[in-house]
Amino acid sequence: MNTVFDSLSLRDLIELLDEVCRHRAVTRDEVCGRTRTKAVACARHELWWRLRHHPETSFSFEEIGRIFLRHHATVLHGVRAHQRRLADRRSTT
Repeated sequence: MNTVFDSLSLRDLIELLDEVCRHRAVTRDEVCGRTRTKAVACARHELWWRLRHHPETSFSFEEIGRIFLRHHATVLHGVRAHQRRLADRRSTT
């Protein structure tokens, strides 16, 4: 498929990728690729957040950036954006 997918596969993270894709109604290729639509970006940010807060490994921003071929600051921004969306969702319930 592509190097991002291969990196996730090597780390046994395909199930997590598929879970986010199903939840967000996007494809693996979209999340692992360079697409920047709002739906795909939100899915990617959620995946990055979940990798960062993974119960067994807790990936660093640099590690996630290497997996997704992105700068660690991009990952940091995405994780924070997802965190804000979670907080907004909690405050409206």
